[in-house]
Amino acid sequence: MKIAHVSDLHFGCIEAAVAEGLAACLADARPDLVIASGDITQSATRQEFAEARAWFDRLNLPLLTIPGNHDLPGMDLTRFVNPFRRYRHHIGRELEPEFRSDTVHVKGLNSARMILPHWNWANGAISNRQCRDLHRVFAASAAPWRICVVHHPVMNPKEFPLDVAVFNRQTFMTTLESLKIDLVLAGHQHHAYTEIREGDGHATLFLNASTATSKRLRHQPNGFNMLSFTASAARIDMLQWTGAAFETLSALTHTKRNP
Repeated sequence: MKIAHVSDLHFGCIEAAVAEGLAACLADARPDLVIASGDITQSATRQEFAEARAWFDRLNLPLLTIPGNHDLPGMDLTRFVNPFRRYRHHIGRELEPEFRSDTVHVKGLNSARMILPHWNWANGAISNRQCRDLHRVFAASAAPWRICVVHHPVMNPKEFPLDVAVFNRQTFMTTLESLKIDLVLAGHQHHAYTEIREGDGHATLFLNASTATSKRLRHQPNGFNMLSFTASAARIDMLQWTGAAFETLSALTHTKRNP
């Protein structure tokens, strides 16, 4: 089982050559699933969503997407009346989609919010209701690997100065630990990193992706992750754009551990 994890495409503010290079790389790799963890567009305009939809259609690969904060319209009436209408029309009806196979069980969560009790509405949150939904979804899961996808990271990397982790993170973290989620995929920061949290004999790998195609870089080139699964181990290749193609910069193996 092979999964490509891309994030923060930001159609409307993309490097065209990088987007072409990413499409070519995915066409060559032929993953079983492409996960896009939010910020499909830059400003949530109809044109940007149409461009993103056309790019996804060219891939002709199974796709699981969730929205990010950039996929909500700005300060106009649409944001407060039907904030995800354009996303649903062009990208996907489901804001929290699910994918199951014999090897992986993937659940997406929408952490983007129309409004937040914070000056920066670009931040995200996970509600208690969403945590309960996770329990329901994974209650009878039989796949060896449990994967949760969010746009906003659950935690901040030590080397990254901004606090952009989700609101209600402690409840969310407790939920992930109790369900023994194996991987949590995120984006938002345009900063690729990994971190492992261990407890009760189980290890959860938090995997963040850089921006796949945006011009808005933060100390890292464009990049994405490729995950290859067996029943007992996952290899994670972190790829970066070299100026001509995407190449593996680093790789690690995450071994499945159950208490």
